Amino acid sequence: MQFDASHRYLLSCDRRRHRVALDPARYWKSARCPVCVLRIDRLRIRRGIKWLQGKAPRSGLTWNGRFRLVPADGIAMLFAVVTLILTLVLHTVADAWWPATILLFLGRWPWLLMAVPAVLLTVVAGQRRPMLIAVPAFVIGLTGIMEFSFGLGRLAASTESEAPMRIITFNMNGDAAGPLLTGLVRGWEPDIIAIQECGGNTHQSLLDLPRYNADIGITCLLTRYPIMSIDSMRRENFAAAGGAALVKRYRLKGPRGEFDFTNVHLDTPRRAFEALMHGDADATVTITGKTAVRDLESRLARRWVNAGRGPRIVAGDFNMPTESAIFRAHWSSLTNGFSHVGVGFGATRLAGWIRLRIDHVLVDEAWVVKTARVLPDYGSDHLPVMVEVERKVR
Repeated sequence: MQFDASHRYLLSCDRRRHRVALDPARYWKSARCPVCVLRIDRLRIRRGIKWLQGKAPRSGLTWNGRFRLVPADGIAMLFAVVTLILTLVLHTVADAWWPATILLFLGRWPWLLMAVPAVLLTVVAGQRRPMLIAVPAFVIGLTGIMEFSFGLGRLAASTESEAPMRIITFNMNGDAAGPLLTGLVRGWEPDIIAIQECGGNTHQSLLDLPRYNADIGITCLLTRYPIMSIDSMRRENFAAAGGAALVKRYRLKGPRGEFDFTNVHLDTPRRAFEALMHGDADATVTITGKTAVRDLESRLARRWVNAGRGPRIVAGDFNMPTESAIFRAHWSSLTNGFSHVGVGFGATRLAGWIRLRIDHVLVDEAWVVKTARVLPDYGSDHLPVMVEVERKVR
């Protein structure tokens, strides 16, 4: 392995009238044209581009006289390696290994602080090889780290079924969204709205909404369809271990027959992370223990969903992104509405600079997802998710 040692570095003066050979030892120093005395590349931009391309002093590495690696290659490769490692960690051991669990619930935006400059530098270099590395890595990171959805499922969506059923799930954060909640219902006119952290001060206003059947409690449900039965999962199954899940299954009578709709609010790992932030010596043990409880909750909740007769729709605040090992183990066999047809990042949880998609609408094979979107802010620390589905014609 040896350094490339070219001896002529030509640049034009600022008026591009003369080409000047720069001394390699003074390549980055201020320089003037000896003919017109104008500055040469005052901001060093052209010299920087040549450095990226391997056309500057000490800017290229050559192996065996054949393969030459230039700075743009190195930037693209480093970016690709970091992106692939982060993606693999998030999609394999997040919520199974505590450091990856912390990464799972951190904001994903810092990745862009690396991604955007890396891609811009490789594009500016204008060389094919680094762009062929950096651009695919950017797409992988955009979808695998940032949770961006292209909504490709829309291309395969069938139209041979009934009119769409509009579903909204919304964690209203107690009474925080109370004044705006009825506006959400009247404005979007959902056929079903599943509410978590249903504030007590809004109960009566929900009951007063016309044309809706209501089940009111810590979680609430409003639906235009008749409610045939209501079954709640016993919290004693996991409450002793510190779990706090709420799971309620409804049997609804829709236009094409009865179906199960389950409203879920699963436990959050927030307190375990707060212990880590406060310097608790046992914080990592707390995170691992809370992860085990959350896994138990999801296992029992999915068993409860499956105990119904179907077809099945599950909606609510799952308190976990889709990359979670817990989510993949217990919920990935259902179609995620936004992941399937939504376009964009789809973040639903607002916590400062942290944005995560932890509220989901899931359906089984009896349904076709037509549209999915995240609605505007209605005063909570969560954003509502709206999904339109159609029941398949048998």
